[in-house]
Amino acid sequence: MKNLYLRSAVALACALSLAACGGDDDGTMQLRGVVEGVTIDGLVLQNKGGAELKVEPFASSFVFPNLIAVNTEYDITFKSIPSNATCKMINGKGKSSNYGIGQIGVSCTLKPHDVKGKIVGLTTEPLVIINGTHRLNIRANQTTFNLRVDPIDEKKPVPMPGQVGETQAYGLSVLQQPPGLTCRIDNAIGIMGKTDVDNILITCN
Repeated sequence: MKNLYLRSAVALACALSLAACGGDDDGTMQLRGVVEGVTIDGLVLQNKGGAELKVEPFASSFVFPNLIAVNTEYDITFKSIPSNATCKMINGKGKSSNYGIGQIGVSCTLKPHDVKGKIVGLTTEPLVIINGTHRLNIRANQTTFNLRVDPIDEKKPVPMPGQVGETQAYGLSVLQQPPGLTCRIDNAIGIMGKTDVDNILITCN
């Protein structure tokens, strides 16, 4: 009888102190993290191969619906990633503690592509074109251009990356006309697809 009372007392102590007995099976802690760079559907996460969690485009965070207990291992992996990006998991594997869960993150980077085209009639310089905050100076007698290539040294990248990520918009315009000429840009606006944009034409008269 004494042993029965002892076992009952231990069971009661466990019920009152979940952490001391290995945690609550239902869990009390959110498994969550931050997200950046997701612009389309396709990001799906799993914890230890369990239920799938879909992360919506432009979300800044994610939260798994099931709570986890103290001293519980987690391992967040990608079930799938958006087709327009490459993604990496940050601190996705660990173990919860009385102090909480570590800072978990998902960082996605859009797949970059070139924006380039042909030039006709550029006999003076400089012609300055822009795409958003990116600026490119084009020299006289150039017949082609690429936003990410320095016109003086093709092996040297321009100061600000000129590539555009998949599904991102681009819009080229003339910031400065060359002396004595007027240049226009055809096919200047669009949405970046899965390959380089190479149908842009600059005509100077």
